[in-house]
Amino acid sequence: MPAGETGTLRHLATERWILDVDHGGRTVSTPHGSRYTGPEGNVRTGPPVTPSFTSPVALLRPRHRGIDGGHGHDWALDHSVPLTETADGSLRAVFGHTENPAYQAEATIHPALHCILVMRTPAWTAELLDLRTTLSETELKEMEKILNEL
Repeated sequence: MPAGETGTLRHLATERWILDVDHGGRTVSTPHGSRYTGPEGNVRTGPPVTPSFTSPVALLRPRHRGIDGGHGHDWALDHSVPLTETADGSLRAVFGHTENPAYQAEATIHPALHCILVMRTPAWTAELLDLRTTLSETELKEMEKILNEL
């Protein structure tokens, strides 16, 4: 098992996204269902996929982040540590673990794009290495084709 995953996330509004993982595999999810195609070509379909906290989708979609201190969420903003601005204009936020205050996490937030660029906890790190807010004509056609197949 790899220490981490890298890949490409293509995201549309209304819970529609495609995640291609570099070591193989593609997940397509819509509000109506999902399809996973493995590196060997095996296909699994099912209900819409709820991304894990470590998924790139979770960095873009607030309801999947698990960091607001709600039921089942592991992290809550540590209000005793002020937000700080980084040299590139991003914000650094510190989070405390909801069950064990000795654990801390931190996030780098891009205020203009309204997303988290990096989330680091003692157990995992999720990072957006490249983020585009537009798709090419070819990518738009590919997305439409895949989403229509579900």
